[in-house]
Amino acid sequence: MSPKTSNPSVACTLLISLLLLSFPAGGGIVQAAQDETPGQTQRKATPSKQEVIEALKRRAKQIIAQRKNRRLRLTGEVTAGISVQKNPGNLPNHKGDTFLENSLSLTLSKLLTPTLTWQGNYYGSTDNYIELGDYSYSNQTLTPVKFLWKPAKAWRWDAGVDLGYRYYFKDSAPDYKEFKPFAGVRQDLWGNWFHAFHYEYSLRHYLSKRARDGLGVNTRTHREDMRHKGRYEIGTIWKDALFKAQGEYYLRDSNDARNDFYDAEDWKLTGSVTRPITDKFTVHASYAFERKSYRHRRVVGVRAEARYDDEQTYALSGTYDFNKDWSLTPSFSYNRLNSNEPTGEYFDWTAKAIVARKF
Repeated sequence: MSPKTSNPSVACTLLISLLLLSFPAGGGIVQAAQDETPGQTQRKATPSKQEVIEALKRRAKQIIAQRKNRRLRLTGEVTAGISVQKNPGNLPNHKGDTFLENSLSLTLSKLLTPTLTWQGNYYGSTDNYIELGDYSYSNQTLTPVKFLWKPAKAWRWDAGVDLGYRYYFKDSAPDYKEFKPFAGVRQDLWGNWFHAFHYEYSLRHYLSKRARDGLGVNTRTHREDMRHKGRYEIGTIWKDALFKAQGEYYLRDSNDARNDFYDAEDWKLTGSVTRPITDKFTVHASYAFERKSYRHRRVVGVRAEARYDDEQTYALSGTYDFNKDWSLTPSFSYNRLNSNEPTGEYFDWTAKAIVARKF
């Protein structure tokens, strides 16, 4: 077996030789050189030897680039961080804790046609609370099929399926598997403006929980939660800053009759700005408001009105790139929930520092 050619100059030389052999004498070589300079009047009927060689070199580099883009590519990122959280359980009587956060993401991609790309993704993370061990869990998400389609310069479509699994280290009751197909489209508008729409459906199957009847008695069926989610966003780049506004709608339902108490529809609005401060440091800030309206849940007391929750979240983070591979991201977020049911109100804040390594 002959050894593989890894030197680009050698590869270019071999391709030039093949191209020279593929052209008929005289006219073919003239046409090859003329193709590299469209719209220009040729001074000579026959180009010089140097012009032919330069034209063939450019053609060879184009062929190499096209073949490179069609290869199966692997990229990834590993992160490790430490966080302090004031109220992990989102309870009125809060108790804070410190947790360690680690994650791994991998992406395989392959260009199938000039406009169609296949991707396969994996994402796994763990949150380990030091004192409140019942809150420690791991997330695993596998995306075996995701297609990116760019039929025109201003359009991009994507569609795929996520397979998720959440596992709690000390409490098996909340463990679940998730099936989530999704689809979306993005369009570039005038100037630097763009907008996008995304839809996803998720079915969450709990491994240890049973669906209950109206009296709270477990049935033989596992609990399953369904959710529809739609998202629309619009944004632009102005003075090196990315501005985005996003609206989301959620509709939740469950086969647990007792859990109808929590069935709700949500509206969420988010505004964010991302701006590089220096070549290595970028700042991101966001604000979100969410209204959750419960469909069957009533507030405690004489009034029979349905319960609703209003949650506000403020977030600020900065990313410092040491180089193209290593980065550090400190962040702080604060959220408060207000409700027409005072017993459910709470606040929480989280401070993080995460180191990331890309490969």
